[in-house]
Amino acid sequence: MALSDRPPGATRRVELPGARVLLIRPMHTEDAPGLVSLFASLDDDDVYCRFFSGHPPPESFVERMARVDERGGFGLVAVLDAPGQESRLVGEASCELLPDGNGELGITVAGGARGWLGPFLLDALVEEAAARGIAGIEADVLVLNRRMLSLLRSRGFAVLEHSDQPAIVRVVIATTGRAPAWPGPHDRPRLLLEVPGGRSSVLDAAREAGFQVLACPGPGDRWSHCPALRGEPCPLVTGADLVVDTLPDDPERSLLEAHRRLHPSIPVCVRLPRAGDADSLGRHLSVPAGDDTVIGLLQRLAGVDPATGRLQRPGR
Repeated sequence: MALSDRPPGATRRVELPGARVLLIRPMHTEDAPGLVSLFASLDDDDVYCRFFSGHPPPESFVERMARVDERGGFGLVAVLDAPGQESRLVGEASCELLPDGNGELGITVAGGARGWLGPFLLDALVEEAAARGIAGIEADVLVLNRRMLSLLRSRGFAVLEHSDQPAIVRVVIATTGRAPAWPGPHDRPRLLLEVPGGRSSVLDAAREAGFQVLACPGPGDRWSHCPALRGEPCPLVTGADLVVDTLPDDPERSLLEAHRRLHPSIPVCVRLPRAGDADSLGRHLSVPAGDDTVIGLLQRLAGVDPATGRLQRPGR
């Protein structure tokens, strides 16, 4: 049976070297003691990365986590069976249902299973979410948690927001396809900012001005992961009212040209200037990156009523 054909709640069984067997199955309330043991085995850094706290969570928190299905979400646990040993819970992944229809990710892997179980467990959670009709998975990740950011980046994420105390980035990945989509209906203008690293001062200013904002850090070295560069429409672009492109162009793979070709219904693609850029009119418009008029210009290009901050035309 192909992974994508598994029904919701199916158990995954993997044969491992040394006659070991890994089972990934739905999380139950009876798993709470095993989850407590898993969290107690983590070192201080791992606890902080998982819970943003210096201490493992109390048993009451873990017991509530194990009842995630009662709140419309679901959880998975990874259990390792080895000859002559008791079964051990070596990983967990949970998906709490969010008001926007997406799920929120939490994931833990025991120290001895790092490097191989995390990607497999995330794949299982994403497949389960897709089978349940959950389109996107969101996660808060510490900026210093490079392992987790790399895992999510490998699936192609968009940045929802940043916070500084502590330094956290909130990202979203898709459960199907190569790029996430915008969550839920909207009555605010949607601005997609394509910027290296997924962060720019324009993001905060645009949010304050009433835009709904997502940031795409770009394909980086993973050109094959970008839908537009593969000749496929990108859901982030098709759902936006305006795209601001600040990514450097590759002569062989121009993202701006791909948007022009694949997303002609987007009113304007705007690229903030880089050294040596020349002003031009039409779908490629350069504006002073640090100028206070940028937000006003973006509102005009997106069709926003400056008095209300709302779209003058119906949102898609």
